[in-house]
Amino acid sequence: MLITEEDILNAKKAFENKEEITDEATATLYAKALTRNSKKFPELPQKVKYVALKQESGTYIVDWRSTETCSAEGRP
Repeated sequence: MLITEEDILNAKKAFENKEEITDEATATLYAKALTRNSKKFPELPQKVKYVALKQESGTYIVDWRSTETCSAEGRP
């Protein structure tokens, strides 16, 4: 899956605003985009893995997890 510059900027905005994302694929894309490109944004947590967390409402948010608490799939 190719991550564009627009995806990276949308992911940053979604993370900062805790936006709810209805599509799991989009949320996963944003999590990967931030994990791979967080160095571009020093104000974001560094050396962490960003993940798509499913909410009780069925939507997703992009959040971060310490690399020590993440499994290989990127889920806590």
